[in-house]
Amino acid sequence: MSIKTVLLHLNNDQQLDARIETALGLAVEHDAHLIGLYTIAQVTVPTSFMGYVPPEFIEQSRKTEEENAAQAKAKLESLATKVDKQVEIVVEEGYAPDLINHHALAADIVVVGQGDPDEENNTQSRYIAEEIVVSSPRPVLIIPAAGNYRNFGKHVMVGWNNTREASRALHEALPFLKLAEKVTLLSVNAAEGEEDETKHILAHLERHGVKAEYKSGRWPDLSVGDAILDALVDYSADMLVMGAYGHSRLREMILGGATKNILEHMTAPFLFAH
Repeated sequence: MSIKTVLLHLNNDQQLDARIETALGLAVEHDAHLIGLYTIAQVTVPTSFMGYVPPEFIEQSRKTEEENAAQAKAKLESLATKVDKQVEIVVEEGYAPDLINHHALAADIVVVGQGDPDEENNTQSRYIAEEIVVSSPRPVLIIPAAGNYRNFGKHVMVGWNNTREASRALHEALPFLKLAEKVTLLSVNAAEGEEDETKHILAHLERHGVKAEYKSGRWPDLSVGDAILDALVDYSADMLVMGAYGHSRLREMILGGATKNILEHMTAPFLFAH
């Protein structure tokens, strides 16, 4: 896989600048086209209106969303100019995950924010990440709510457990793995003999020009998600790649425990593939 089209979600939150800079960095590094998608949420009617919606409420809500879209568009255009990058900007109304997934059909990677539950104006966006990772047709790069990630991916850790999801995530991440200074495949509480089964994966990566090492550890007192987060810090990795487990929100939205835990407590950019 090569990255030639980057799709960036442009919800206007406090982390927008950092997310734009990350997406622009990817587009510049891979000589890729960048599409900024701003999704306008449909008007939510407060229960206090008891069925009656004042026209001025709808009008003000619409005006606020249009102003937010204009601000996000201006930010992307301004930051893109600084790196001499042409960008495409799309503004559409509807349910954000559905719109993102539609545009992702013609993209190589989707960039979204983790979502900050402490933000008042984040009713929709804080749920976008957990919906997208299990429904997107393309790999999803999630940028944490806190911090700046212009440069990341020097040490990439891949969560590995010999499954279809892990294999797909590994292969979707090849553009990042080829540029990394260090790549680590991590197995949490691996079964006996699993290390021998991983040798063919390491050889496969080497044929792609990726020199990776395998690490296995046991964290009997931690959940898989917490163990991965601990290992990320212990091994000084600045990016995580893993398969996402679960089903779409429209199909009961049951995220795998490790996936959900990591999404809630992530401390570095994470690439998920489902």
